[in-house]
Amino acid sequence: MRIFYWLADYSGCGFYRALLPGSELVNRGHDVMADGRVVPAEVHAGECDVVVGQRVCNEAASVTWQKLARAGHTKLVFETDDLLSAVDPSNRQAAHFYDAETVERYHQNMAMADVITVTTDRLADYAASINMTAEIHVLPNQVPGWLLDHEKPATPDPELLTIGWRGGLSHNRDFGELARPLRAFLQHPAYRGRVEFHAMGADYTSRVASNHSRTRWTGWHEAVGDFLKAVDFDMAVIPLRPSIFNEAKSDLALVEMSALGIPSIVSGWHGSPYRVLKGYAGPVAHLASRASDWTEHLRYLVDNPEAREQLGKTAREWAAGRTIEANVHRWETAYAGG
Repeated sequence: MRIFYWLADYSGCGFYRALLPGSELVNRGHDVMADGRVVPAEVHAGECDVVVGQRVCNEAASVTWQKLARAGHTKLVFETDDLLSAVDPSNRQAAHFYDAETVERYHQNMAMADVITVTTDRLADYAASINMTAEIHVLPNQVPGWLLDHEKPATPDPELLTIGWRGGLSHNRDFGELARPLRAFLQHPAYRGRVEFHAMGADYTSRVASNHSRTRWTGWHEAVGDFLKAVDFDMAVIPLRPSIFNEAKSDLALVEMSALGIPSIVSGWHGSPYRVLKGYAGPVAHLASRASDWTEHLRYLVDNPEAREQLGKTAREWAAGRTIEANVHRWETAYAGG
């Protein structure tokens, strides 16, 4: 197949939903192109089998998408990995961008697709309500296989156990699920000299800092792979607040940490992606539904190095089934269609 990925971004979403599967499809003999701005002339001329549009919703991009749909020369695959009609208002930048007109174009373009690819069953149900004739494929986020063999780098102070979080500014309210119990834990007399908090991506250290706690921050790297190589957590905390938007999210953060062999504590409220996704086995992470759960699991994992090691090992074994190398055939099947 000749495949063109029309990217919405080159960051995490673009990497996991296009560039990573695209590179593996090249290894399987397919001809893959990618661009975030211009649709090549050969695509307009019908010299491409598949166009994968990543959440196409901008005004100019929508005109091009609809032109391609009317021409009917190529299979149009609408790719989306978030429930963009339910962006939390606290995520001001995204909420401002995905206004009513943009969401309407997003729906119109989805409705014109031949195939829709999503990350979760919840998103698949949503897509089906917009386009009842398209093939809909759930393609859960996968990670590069090299993570399974990667050894995390040493921390600045090996005497401290590193509790880590990774994510962007959009997780401001999500982090609120964790901030208070983590702050209390970091300054507790039994732990203040034994642990540190490391935020990677957005800097939320001020939310948990005190005179008795140790915190540090590492910003984003230019490439996703470089960012993952820099993760030095001994254990990870992955909070999500209950919301319609989060119910449709993928379990990518947990898969990343698990592939690196890092034990995790994750939000476990009813409907959380860490509780309901197919293939989730429970023992690969501790579930926290209340503030007291975060405290209990933090204490247990910090005080029990053997439990941390076993949980990390189990998580890595689980994540071995979530590599792009083991799952790229799903993308191949979705694009080839019936």
